[in-house]
Amino acid sequence: MDYIVWVMIGYFSGSIPTGYWIGRLKGIDLRSVGSGSTGATNVLRAVGKGPALLTLIIDILKGFLPVFLAMKITGDNFIVVLVSITCIVGHSKSIFLSFKGGKSSATGLGVLIGISPLVAFISFSIWLVVVFVSKYSSLGSLIAVPLVPVWFYIFHKPPIYILFGIFIAVYIVLIRHRENIKRLIEGKEPKIGEKINSKK
Repeated sequence: MDYIVWVMIGYFSGSIPTGYWIGRLKGIDLRSVGSGSTGATNVLRAVGKGPALLTLIIDILKGFLPVFLAMKITGDNFIVVLVSITCIVGHSKSIFLSFKGGKSSATGLGVLIGISPLVAFISFSIWLVVVFVSKYSSLGSLIAVPLVPVWFYIFHKPPIYILFGIFIAVYIVLIRHRENIKRLIEGKEPKIGEKINSKK
């Protein structure tokens, strides 16, 4: 029963469609503009810097808080990983958006902060450097996320966390970013902050 409760907490927290709701306040349906994602990068393109920052902060928190609570209340690594996975899946497969959503990068960062602030800091720093140099947010995720299980291994995290790191590398990079990979190869990926014509 505890597992079911924590799965629900993780999934519904991750499912909160922050970017979508913020976009709708401006009369914009993020699912029909830009990349179609409800994450902060698409909010930045379609709505603006302030709304994008707010989306980023809330998306990080909705990954961090359930994981932090699971660690403090249960101390059970399996439950922590279960909550982490359901937060990430919830963000990209939101029950509020007919099981659509964002790429899960920001929520994934929040989860990492809850599990290991050091790994989160290293991962975010790599993302930041790549984005600063390339101006592609997706490329930052494609490089930073696959290294997460490596950092878990180096910092002697339990095997279940290393397996979780492999999961997010596969899910966030190969599944959620597959269209971004295609656009990067074709030279059609929009750069971070690049404006788009929104459809209301």
